[in-house]
Amino acid sequence: MRTAHPLLLFAILLIFLLGAGCLHEHTKAAAEKEVMLAILGNASGAIQYVLGELDTTASMTAASLEKTGLAGADAEAVLEEGIASHPLVLTMITYDVNGTVVAAEPESVKVLVGQNLSGQEVVQRALAEKVPLMSAMFPLAEGGDGVVIEHPVRSSDGEFLGVLSTMFMPYDLIRPFADDESNGTPYTFMVIETGGHILYDPDPDEVGKETFGDALYAQFPEIDRVARRAAANRSGYDTYIFYGTGTDKVVRKETFWSTVGLHGTEWRVMVIGES
Repeated sequence: MRTAHPLLLFAILLIFLLGAGCLHEHTKAAAEKEVMLAILGNASGAIQYVLGELDTTASMTAASLEKTGLAGADAEAVLEEGIASHPLVLTMITYDVNGTVVAAEPESVKVLVGQNLSGQEVVQRALAEKVPLMSAMFPLAEGGDGVVIEHPVRSSDGEFLGVLSTMFMPYDLIRPFADDESNGTPYTFMVIETGGHILYDPDPDEVGKETFGDALYAQFPEIDRVARRAAANRSGYDTYIFYGTGTDKVVRKETFWSTVGLHGTEWRVMVIGES
């Protein structure tokens, strides 16, 4: 009986070891993706829950204004109570059917009373559609970026009186959950609007930038592709090249994303790994 040639045995052993190595790497990559999907689900669920809380706060405040009307001391007391009921609510204002602000809280925004906001797109939509909605992000005069939830206010007999506008900062909503879920992992989070504006990024300087057309991102065309895919699809996976988090080194990144939203306005929550 002939025995196997030593070179043949070596080749078989080498193939086995290479195969085992490939299997190990494949298993490791699959496990990493499972972790990314798990923390993405946790963060998305938490963000969606708080959006729901904010909407409930706005809805209940609007219901109380049906009894007091949009202006006056009683309406101001309702707005104060609404702001106090949720830590993320920064301001509440009411405006009438012409878009003129008739009440505002806290004291720092009372300067808005008497101003007409009908030139703003979100005000035009709220007055025309008379249904709850959430705006896109916009820059605040005092710094930072805000989002408003608009709720129509009607009288007890159903007459449309105007709108309650509740403002919060999306960065402050998202950051605690992004920090918690990424803590102890090599992953980070980014949240963008479907229009491409960045609502949250570990680098605060990135917040408010537009992924479509910003000069920084123009150097990396894959980012535009990923952002457009994310805008068009409520969930997905892709890879791209960009600077590593906190460095000027260019690395390959991968991302899974999912969707949260309110009243038809959607945000894409992205978990990102790099190699």
